[in-house]
Amino acid sequence: MGPFGALCLAWALLGVVRACPEPCACVDKYAHQFADCAYKELREVPEGLPANVTTLSLSANKITVLRRGAFVNVTQVTSLWLAHSEVRTVESGALAVLSQLKNLDLSHNLISNFPWSDLRNLSALQL
Repeated sequence: MGPFGALCLAWALLGVVRACPEPCACVDKYAHQFADCAYKELREVPEGLPANVTTLSLSANKITVLRRGAFVNVTQVTSLWLAHSEVRTVESGALAVLSQLKNLDLSHNLISNFPWSDLRNLSALQL
């Protein structure tokens, strides 16, 4: 592969790493990656979020179930906002991969069963 081919490959790989799923807007702010997926009528956590996301807004969607594995590719999230998202079920292990999670907003949902053991380093919780 010549230098031009290597440059094209590097550019393509960089695009994959920095990609943001279609309904969301991803912004770098003050060395933090913010993914805004609020008010998008989403029914599940979108795939393809950048791995370096630290703040993820999924508020005001229609995500009735937070599935185990939904956050496996965004383990750097420190703030997760899910207010008014119609969440009813949080599967055991769904939040366990978010070991950096400090702030969680699950207010104004209809959660009947919650895996409290998934939360380890939380400093703020809104229910």
